[in-house]
Amino acid sequence: MFELKNKRIAFFGAVGYLGTPIIWKMAELGADLFLADFNKELAVKTAREMSEKFPGQKFEASKVDVGDYASIAGCFKEIKNTFGSLDVMVSGIHAANDRTVEEFTPELMNKSLSVNLTGSFLLARHSAELMPKGGSIVIFSSMYGQVSPDPSIYYKPMKANPIDYGIAKAGLNQMIRYLAVHWGPKNIRVNGVSPGPFPNPANYVGSEDFIERLNKKVPLGRVGKRDEMAGSVIYLASDESSFTNGHIINVDGGWTAW
Repeated sequence: MFELKNKRIAFFGAVGYLGTPIIWKMAELGADLFLADFNKELAVKTAREMSEKFPGQKFEASKVDVGDYASIAGCFKEIKNTFGSLDVMVSGIHAANDRTVEEFTPELMNKSLSVNLTGSFLLARHSAELMPKGGSIVIFSSMYGQVSPDPSIYYKPMKANPIDYGIAKAGLNQMIRYLAVHWGPKNIRVNGVSPGPFPNPANYVGSEDFIERLNKKVPLGRVGKRDEMAGSVIYLASDESSFTNGHIINVDGGWTAW
């Protein structure tokens, strides 16, 4: 089960904190991967390491700026030249501003939504064009697309999880449902994964007690480990999810259950 052999997968945000363990597991399961990320150097390095570890599989990498729509189109030209068509596209991109509600400007909000919403829509639409026989699109949402952050756990000097992030993720949830219905007749399944608390330790140096505050909000009593996202994404990428469409899988330790 969950074999990905001969699956042609484009992964956007491939070498990010949550993306990295997922792409390595996909490679281990036999996938051919196109790694698209703003960090081209790391994406190219990772593709080279994968080629050495998994000979016979195909790995390519490129830079993409999801806020630049010409960059998205150019990346998909590379994907088409590399694979011809796609079986799976995973979008793990996001953008957010470190501002409070009172500090937000219209320009900052519009810029964030142009990446998170319009950019994600274009990734999905370009992918669908490369799936003539059907395929699977997986979009990363968030628990904060369903519930609001609790301001009481964000002590100063930390700022609360920004409002643009939550608005965008809530919009993605509806986009997933809309596209699932629209493309279902073409055998293109569109689903989402909704991570809960997966804090990157590099972002909380000096605020280690923040992790303890998060732990208390989770029914399982702990935050997620970064490799715990892989299973849900691989399920949706594999043929085992052939009748799963328009669904968003919560991987949050129960955060959104209460």
